[in-house]
Amino acid sequence: MTDWIEHDAGPQPVADGVWIRAEYDQSQNWRSITTASATAFVWNAVARFRILNQHLIDAARLEGIRLGLEAAHMAVGEMIWVGTPSDHDNVIMRAEATIIALDPATIAKENAR
Repeated sequence: MTDWIEHDAGPQPVADGVWIRAEYDQSQNWRSITTASATAFVWNAVARFRILNQHLIDAARLEGIRLGLEAAHMAVGEMIWVGTPSDHDNVIMRAEATIIALDPATIAKENAR
């Protein structure tokens, strides 16, 4: 779960499948806290919200990055076996080593900024 995020009464700031707890301002006179999918809210009345399933979103992002790196590694590996010219083999092997060394968590952290 994230900390409370202030909302400026603009458009929906998160994807439809995100579950949130929102402080919902109906009439400027009272506020209630409601938990639902992001699509359930009239976002121009949401004063602030917190994302409840952020851990699942983060895990899915990390898995997507991991699968992407794995696919890149396999693609480079296939290039080696196809029999590219020998002067390219060193470049391909270095690319493969670089891909293997990449950390999905670091990539996710860098892209979250």
